[in-house]
Amino acid sequence: MTREDLLQAIGTVEESRLARCEKNREPSMVIHEEDSKMKKGKFSNTKRSAGVKRIWMIAAVIALATVLMGSAIAALVAMKTGDVKVHTQSGETHVGEKVEFEEVHDVFIELGSWYPQEIPEGYTMTFVSDGAPYQNQNIIYKNNAGDEIWYWIYIADPASDAEVYDILSKTEVEINGQDGILYEQVGNYRTLVWINEDQGFGFKLSTDDINVNLIAMAESTAEGVPLTPSRAEETKQAIAELGDYSPTYLPEGFEEQGVQASPLSAGSGWYSYVRKWYVNKAENTQIYFTYETYAIMTEEGYTDDAKTICAFQIPGCDILKGIIVGDEIEINGMYGLATDNRIAWADPETHVYYYLFSEDVTGEELLKVAQSITENK
Repeated sequence: MTREDLLQAIGTVEESRLARCEKNREPSMVIHEEDSKMKKGKFSNTKRSAGVKRIWMIAAVIALATVLMGSAIAALVAMKTGDVKVHTQSGETHVGEKVEFEEVHDVFIELGSWYPQEIPEGYTMTFVSDGAPYQNQNIIYKNNAGDEIWYWIYIADPASDAEVYDILSKTEVEINGQDGILYEQVGNYRTLVWINEDQGFGFKLSTDDINVNLIAMAESTAEGVPLTPSRAEETKQAIAELGDYSPTYLPEGFEEQGVQASPLSAGSGWYSYVRKWYVNKAENTQIYFTYETYAIMTEEGYTDDAKTICAFQIPGCDILKGIIVGDEIEINGMYGLATDNRIAWADPETHVYYYLFSEDVTGEELLKVAQSITENK
């Protein structure tokens, strides 16, 4: 709120007060005709009283404006750190620090296209991960010498975290006036983490190239032109293989937010998936939908019975019961299981199972969504 907005608000409140008083003829707030007949001293006291009321009114508006301005610039993300350990397959233990980007206010945050606008000389962008459906996105930059810079952006909804290992030292820094930490690590690695409180983002930059100015690169991070994910063609291929399935019914306010998929060629020739996200931005609520191929091996051999389907060639596994334990239902002629916030069902002819999940809509609404899912031709 600008100074002009504040003054206008004060004037608007005062005009509204006077209009309301005139309409309701409130004796305590309206100067009556007989007031003009008062003695000078008494009249002066009355005017001073009215002035006090006006000052009180202005003070109230200023206080309200302070709250409104505070709300407008309130932080959407906070950063905190804690210890973390990881054990490798070779038996080594690496100790590090987990940097958590925590949601401060429950609002929908759009990932957008935020990334460094200035990159070191000789580096080019070589990889862009899928972004919209996830809480984070990763970009890789490389130079001709094979050096790499890794960039991540995280959405705090409700929390995301970055992990840093083999730390030699850490220094608190500021990135465009906001909190950051620069880590020095084993092997000339350096990692920089920081936040953008206004946007609700956390960031991470990492490299082993000692010539890269991570702070300068971080300070150039801003919203740029939309980037095409490196796996965009794979997503199209997976949808072509499995079909393009979507619900024709969604609860009010929901819209598709993003799609991510992987074709059979990336899943050893038998595993493929398509994942879709639907959001209500006004209420920051979500519905998650995925459909994936499955293997159908049991102790008795292969079967098309959806009740005994098995993922990852594990004998006796029931993939639906591995996802949820719920009531048996039928979705468009297919066997399924359902709870209040999860529904899974399988198609034995195509060897594809479908899964819906939401903590934000009722079981009845989720069932309507499931029953409406059809292939887009």
